[in-house]
Amino acid sequence: MQKLITSARGLTLWTQSFGKSENPSILLIMGAMNQGIFWPDRFCEELASAGFYVVRYDHRDTGKSSKIDFQATPYDLNALTDDAVDVIHSYGLDQPTVIGLSMGGYIAQLLATSFPHIPKRIVLISSTADHRPYMAATTGKSTVGFSLPGPEQSYLDYVSATSLNPPQSLDRILQSMSDGWKVTYGGPRPYPKTQVEQALQVAVQRSPDIAVGFHHGLAVAASPDRLQLVTRINVPTLVIHGRYDALLPLAHGQYLATNIHSAQFEILDMGHSFMWSWDKEVLARVLKFLQST
Repeated sequence: MQKLITSARGLTLWTQSFGKSENPSILLIMGAMNQGIFWPDRFCEELASAGFYVVRYDHRDTGKSSKIDFQATPYDLNALTDDAVDVIHSYGLDQPTVIGLSMGGYIAQLLATSFPHIPKRIVLISSTADHRPYMAATTGKSTVGFSLPGPEQSYLDYVSATSLNPPQSLDRILQSMSDGWKVTYGGPRPYPKTQVEQALQVAVQRSPDIAVGFHHGLAVAASPDRLQLVTRINVPTLVIHGRYDALLPLAHGQYLATNIHSAQFEILDMGHSFMWSWDKEVLARVLKFLQST
C-alpha cells in the first residue's frame, strides 16, 4: 500500500508498506540519490512473507517526495534522519528494525544514537562511519590523513569521465547512470543490467528532475563523521559488507563491526550494491539476524 505522509517540517514523503501492520516492523532506508523503489519489490515481499511489516520510502529530493531549494534551505544527515523518524511516527511503528543501505546506513546510525528508544535493532549494508574519504576522493581532493580508504580507482575513473563529458540527453543520462551502477557491482556475479535499467526508467517516470538527488551529496558533506559516535550504539547490529565494494572498501564495514558493541559481521563476495544480484544472500543473513536477536 502506498501513501503520502506530511513530515513535521511540512514535507511530503512517499511511502509504501508490505505485509500486516500488526507484525514486527522493518523500515528500509535507501542510499543517497536513490528512490525507495530501489529496494526490490521481491525483497520487500519476502520480508513481509517472513512475518514482518515492511515500509520503504522516498527520501526528500527523490521520487515522489518533496523537492527542496537547497540553496535557500540547506539540510544535512540530521534532517534526513528526522524524515525517517517522521515516517516511523506516521506509521506508528513500534521499535522497528532499521535496515540502511550506504547513506541509509548513516541514517540508521544516527537513529540508534540520537533516538535510541526508536530502533529495536539495525542492519548496516555497504555503509561506513566515515564518509569523508569518499567525498574527498570524488571531488578531486586528497584522502591522505583519513583512517579509512577512499573509493577504488575503477569508481574514480567513472566519476572523472562523467565530469569531463557530462551527458546531455535523457538517453545519455540514463546510460551514464547505468554505467555508474555497473561500477558499484563487483565480485564474480554479472551486473544485473536489465533490472537496474528498468528501475532507472521507472525512477525517471516518477521524478523527471533526477538532478535534485545530488543534494544528498551536499547534505552528507555538511555532516560530521561518526567514527566515535558508532561506539555509542547499544542496539543489536548486523553489518553486511561486500568484499569487492569499490565505493566504501571492506575496511569501512570492518570498522563498523569492530567499533559497534557486539555487532555481527557478514562479508559477501559482492560489491557496493546488492539489489537483484545478492538479494537471496542478504535476505538470508537479515532473517537469521532477526530471528536471533
